[in-house]
Amino acid sequence: MYIRYLLAVLAAGLIAGLLMTPAMYIKTVPLILQAEIYEDASGGHDHGETSEAAAPHSHGDAAEDEEEGAELPFGRLGNTILANLVACGGFALALGGTALLLGRRVTKQNGIYWGLAGFFAVSFLPSLGLSPELPAMPAADLAERQLWWVVTVILSAIGIYLLVLRAEIWAKILGLVAIVAPHLYGAPHPEDISSPIPSLLASQYAVATTATNLFMWVVIGLTLGWLVQTYASAEIEA
Repeated sequence: MYIRYLLAVLAAGLIAGLLMTPAMYIKTVPLILQAEIYEDASGGHDHGETSEAAAPHSHGDAAEDEEEGAELPFGRLGNTILANLVACGGFALALGGTALLLGRRVTKQNGIYWGLAGFFAVSFLPSLGLSPELPAMPAADLAERQLWWVVTVILSAIGIYLLVLRAEIWAKILGLVAIVAPHLYGAPHPEDISSPIPSLLASQYAVATTATNLFMWVVIGLTLGWLVQTYASAEIEA
């Protein structure tokens, strides 16, 4: 029934994933390579996981990683492209599915606003509690961080919906509460926050990651609006 709509959404995600890769190689990958030097010098790191596979490890020589990849068999560039395609495809499906469930059309005119909503819900607001991490940076238990992130994304999305798409005063108040609640509860952090990574490098990475995520979501929103309005508008109206 919504075959064209689904294809348009997937195409938007794939386009964003392809464009995201050069953006990352300009902004974030050089900072990751710098951080790996500090990680090697410190003898690896532990992000709080307890399994044997998650024990402290070293990323090895940056040039060797560039050819062989850290763990997947496609090399750093191939792994990055694959991860971006999967992630952006999933984000585009979430955005397109949300619009469909809410009975709202994504168009060329409002696509950027949908993209910005996704950026704030999935990237910006959760990063206020859990900032992007470079190799060798300390982190709390992985399961705790994942749970907090998922809850924060859901509450942030609900809050944005109530603030933007509902006119009632109670909805505005409830939306603010939903957005603020996970941050009042607090994100999980390790007791020992010492790290060999210079604070300047960590802050640069946080800014670069935010910028690339904003670029990704804007591309998803704009591309999704254009493709849906061009190829799937009749299918939605029907």
